[in-house]
Amino acid sequence: LLFFWAHWCADCKSEGPIITQLRTEFGPKGLTVVAPTQLYGYAAQGEPAKPQAELAWIDRVWQHFYPGLGGIPIPISTANFNNYGCSTTPTLVLLDRSGRVALYHPGVLPYETLRAAVEKTVAN
Repeated sequence: LLFFWAHWCADCKSEGPIITQLRTEFGPKGLTVVAPTQLYGYAAQGEPAKPQAELAWIDRVWQHFYPGLGGIPIPISTANFNNYGCSTTPTLVLLDRSGRVALYHPGVLPYETLRAAVEKTVAN
């Protein structure tokens, strides 16, 4: 499951507990979560930030708002967003075991809907 997010995104933060719950339930069955993000050129309170300062801010935001997702990869690259056509956050991309897209959803997705898609995908 690719969870495209941004450090400033309130909807991403609301999706965090859902993804944490699914990771707990389906991780043993093969679900892997990766959380791509990118640099936006600013950090706290929208203040302009150099890349190193923004990276530190991303790390602080992740630790504070996504404690149940510790240890997952967080690749930072605009290319990841471009490769998957992500223009909004959150965007959820569920890949099957062969790497095909099983679900592509920009925006918030309710737990029940995402759970059903994950359950079906990990079963195959």
